[in-house]
Amino acid sequence: MISQHGRRVVTLRPPALLLGAASLALILAGCGGTSRTEPGPPATGGIAVEDAWARPAKAMPGMGTTSAAYFVLRNDGKVADTLVGAGADVADKAEFHETVAKGDGVTMRPVKSVPLPSGGTVAFKPGGLHVMLVDLKRDLAAGDKFPLILQFEKGGTQTVEVVVREP
Repeated sequence: MISQHGRRVVTLRPPALLLGAASLALILAGCGGTSRTEPGPPATGGIAVEDAWARPAKAMPGMGTTSAAYFVLRNDGKVADTLVGAGADVADKAEFHETVAKGDGVTMRPVKSVPLPSGGTVAFKPGGLHVMLVDLKRDLAAGDKFPLILQFEKGGTQTVEVVVREP
């Protein structure tokens, strides 16, 4: 389906660990049994995305270069929703990850979806939840901007402008 902003949005449902990327209509390898679903209408119902930013990074083809995007989701609506997908034209894939303590260090693990309770907020921040931008297509320099498409289970899609900046 083409979003209101002219970008193709692919949403992958469990058991996939990888989430769809906007502007690409590809099914990711290793996601057997995953179904494609069409996104709903543009997000409504009081979900706000605030302070969207990403880390600078150099795109190095064949090297799996990544960056991370952060923001705060606020649900002022009366209905809980779930963030189920993301995409950005600056990367081949956009995945939800969370950083967790493991022994004396930390590790990242994929997250399939992110619940957003009615009246609640969820922070995507360094050291916690984030959108991992995998296989960058171009450099992300401080001051650059790019669109990030967020797919909600009930509320449809919402496109936000992400500003690249130092943490």
